[in-house]
Amino acid sequence: MIHWRCVLTAAACRIAKNEMSAITSQTHIFQSEVKERSDKLMNFFLACHFLIGLALASFYGTWLIAIGVGSISLIAYYSAKIALPDSNLYQYVLSVVLGIFMAQFIYQMHGMFEMHFFAFIGSALLITYQQWKLQIPLTLVVVVHHGLLGYLQDIGYSQVYFTQLNYFDVQTFVIHVILAAIVFFVCGLWAFQLRKYNERQIIQTMKMGELEKEAELSVERAKIADALEERNTILESITDAFFAVDHNWLVLYWNAMAEKELGVARHKVLNQHLWKVFVGSIDSESYRQYQLAMKTRQVVHFHDFYPVLEKWYDISAYPSANGLSVYFKDVTDRKLSEIRLTESEKRYSELFHLSPQPMWVFEIETMQFLDVNEAAVRHYGYSRPEFLDMTIRDIRPPDEVPVVEQIVSRGKTEKQIHHEQVFKHRTKDGKVIYVDIQSTAIMYNGSPSKVVLANDITERLNYINAVEAQNKKLKEIAWLQSHVIRAPLAKIKGLIPLMKDGKETIIEKEKMLDYLLRSADELDEVINSITDKSNLVEVQSPL
Repeated sequence: MIHWRCVLTAAACRIAKNEMSAITSQTHIFQSEVKERSDKLMNFFLACHFLIGLALASFYGTWLIAIGVGSISLIAYYSAKIALPDSNLYQYVLSVVLGIFMAQFIYQMHGMFEMHFFAFIGSALLITYQQWKLQIPLTLVVVVHHGLLGYLQDIGYSQVYFTQLNYFDVQTFVIHVILAAIVFFVCGLWAFQLRKYNERQIIQTMKMGELEKEAELSVERAKIADALEERNTILESITDAFFAVDHNWLVLYWNAMAEKELGVARHKVLNQHLWKVFVGSIDSESYRQYQLAMKTRQVVHFHDFYPVLEKWYDISAYPSANGLSVYFKDVTDRKLSEIRLTESEKRYSELFHLSPQPMWVFEIETMQFLDVNEAAVRHYGYSRPEFLDMTIRDIRPPDEVPVVEQIVSRGKTEKQIHHEQVFKHRTKDGKVIYVDIQSTAIMYNGSPSKVVLANDITERLNYINAVEAQNKKLKEIAWLQSHVIRAPLAKIKGLIPLMKDGKETIIEKEKMLDYLLRSADELDEVINSITDKSNLVEVQSPL
């Protein structure tokens, strides 16, 4: 966020600076365009001059002159242009080259008067560059050429082929040069006037542009003022606290919510150094994050505790070219809830991992193990990484897999929270155990899951089975006691009264003794059988 008065000043300075440099920039652009256009035109006319030289060579057989002088002239021009692309020197070389082509044509046509007009053609061509100084090299070439070759021809050198006149006196030379100079002057004047006219056009265009920009600036100022008012309204109406500082940490803006949240009035902090107002916050997390945002020009988002008010704040800082804009809001309730949740998760983790009973968490959709405690690792023999690569199917015997899949699937549709049932499990060494499973639906890392407590009841079931077997054998003993043992006992009880009676003979008494002995033997066998059965039903307690 930036201070809007600074925006207005910066915008005005920027526009004024642009206006000052715009004319110069536009002039350079126009001159570059003129230069480029004229260079293309010169490429065409130089090619025409070279071809004219070849055409004129057919009259007097001056092929060597046409090819040699013409090629050297072109090489000189293009070499200067390529060697110094950012300089105007090649244009002055072009002026000299046009004068040399004039001298070449005069020589090739043995002084034909009309060939002198190529000097005027060259002068007219140079007007396109709008540089009057380009006429000077051509003028010097014409004067030196006419003076030197006119003199040589006058003193008897007929091979110079300067003019077809018999005698080129001083008066003729002076008149010739004056007329040529007038032509060159007129062409230079045209170039000068054309340049000035174009510059005036540019200035007028730029002035019109300045007026338009001034009008646009007025509109922009009005818009900025409206935007300033609208922005202030927005910043005062937002629910977040907001303030802005410049690069020197001077507070530029401080909204009403910032006053409320931090308990600092706007007039006490506005245009003040932020860290002088909040000197106690130096070296705080906010201080470090603001410095980081200002240094790296990167947005930062963080939480910080303000001990003065004992509050937590959610803070976002946005750097800009003019400083730093900060939005923050009170998140104390949420932060305390997060702290309580973290403590709760810690307690859950301690209860989970330190439980002596095997426990694990699995995802309902995939049945994948998500977490497992040390008791499960010890009891089942799998390492923790092995568990986390498995599903709950992998700890079931094959015949139990469809059962558990059906139960989990039913739990999805019925939205079961808690489930308890006895299952058969299989440890890593292949041992089958019986476990009492209690599972509860939870959300684990955003996924519907179940936390499971497994209680191994294998020994308890074995003990119960042994007790049932004992009861069965005890029933058999009781039956023996109530039926089998009574038969010989009844016989003994019946024989004893008879033996006490003195009426029986010796023989009868011996028979009764035999019956009594056999009944005693039968009773002894029954008692031994009961003893043997009692020894077989001993059970070890699982506790």
